Amino acid sequence: MSRIDFSHVNKRYAPSLPLTIKDANLTVNDGEFCVFVGPSGCGKSTLLRCVAGLEDITSGDLSIAGVRVNDLPPAQRGVAMVFQSYALYPHMTVAENMAFGLQVMGSDKAAIAQKVKAAADILQLTPLMDRLPKMLSGGQRQRVA
Repeated sequence: MSRIDFSHVNKRYAPSLPLTIKDANLTVNDGEFCVFVGPSGCGKSTLLRCVAGLEDITSGDLSIAGVRVNDLPPAQRGVAMVFQSYALYPHMTVAENMAFGLQVMGSDKAAIAQKVKAAADILQLTPLMDRLPKMLSGGQRQRVA
């Protein structure tokens, strides 16, 4: 993981709404573990979605590994998120779920197969590649996601 810096980051979903994130100033250094705790609706998920590029910040600066990423698309940030719902397609096998994003990006079949195999090996999913999500434990589903 790389260092993440928030400098006076604000997020507002609409001009008529209050700030969801107000003047966030935070550094998470390389190798550190950080937990965001708070009541529902306080901005925890929004903050993480901003890091991943799934939400634009309203103002301030967000940097990853010393690079300002405010205007970078998600694919260029080197960040991935695992959502609580795991976002797996129930009718697709583990292998098909793992390959889906690469297929959408237009990667060639050989590259997809190689990347899926490498990820499956690292995540210890190789014996599960033909299973559907409903046949997996919660931890296995999270690794697939």
